[in-house]
Amino acid sequence: MAVRSGFRGSGGNTTVDEKARKDLVESLLPVVRAAGAAILAHRRTPLPFRFKNDASPVTVADLESEAIIRRTCAGLFPAIRLVSEEDASSYEAGIPSTCLLVDPLDGTKEFISGREDFTVNIALIENGAPSAGIIFAPALDRMFFTSGSGKLVVMDHEDTREILGGVVADQRAQPLILTSRSHLDPHTAEVVKHLQSTNVRQVGSSLKFALIAAGEADLYLRLAPTMVWDSAAGQALIEAAGGVVLRPDGIRLPYLAEMKNEGFVAACTISLAERVLMLIRSLRNTGPPD
Repeated sequence: MAVRSGFRGSGGNTTVDEKARKDLVESLLPVVRAAGAAILAHRRTPLPFRFKNDASPVTVADLESEAIIRRTCAGLFPAIRLVSEEDASSYEAGIPSTCLLVDPLDGTKEFISGREDFTVNIALIENGAPSAGIIFAPALDRMFFTSGSGKLVVMDHEDTREILGGVVADQRAQPLILTSRSHLDPHTAEVVKHLQSTNVRQVGSSLKFALIAAGEADLYLRLAPTMVWDSAAGQALIEAAGGVVLRPDGIRLPYLAEMKNEGFVAACTISLAERVLMLIRSLRNTGPPD
């Protein structure tokens, strides 16, 4: 049955009211779990993969997760366009101002290598910004979601807790910094080194965003290009918990026509983000690493 109440317009011009946004997220939770189950079904057997044009790997698990999400969303939300990593035709014309932005399997390299830090991501984009988001780590059975309104929900197995916006704070003397396990670029590595934290941990996928939103880490920065589906759901979570996701120039990370962004700083507080942005500017003025 299609969920239509609270949705106005069609395609890229659809608007979503607060109740409809909450209903949308609640309707998507079992969809994301089903996609996660399909991924896990392939986890115990050797899985062939191929490389896409951007040199990233894709497996049948990516494609099955994509198919489940696309098929179900088409029935539930026919008025909202779905843009997904594994369907190039969905983003040939860029991102509409309102859409569902999907990464059916984020952290494919981690999945292939047998690790647990891979995720399923769905974000609702409205007026070029993420207004709701879901990140599910199926191997860990951890679900993180928000429908906006300054509240994040974390589901660990059968335990559920809520985090209200502004509660997450920079309280560690040494911020816990998360870096990419598979995509750590030289510029990001240089900034992390100059932060002089002894508390640095490598994590794959969008799980890094979710851990910051849940108060389990403080900072994640990426100063190399990423795709919009890599960050949208995580940004929705962090902002709901009172944190920020900013471009290196200090502007909130946008989701307009471009499929790539040029990097970001994701932090549990604006004060921590500003400290990192000042360091980035200082290092650029003195000359970044080659």
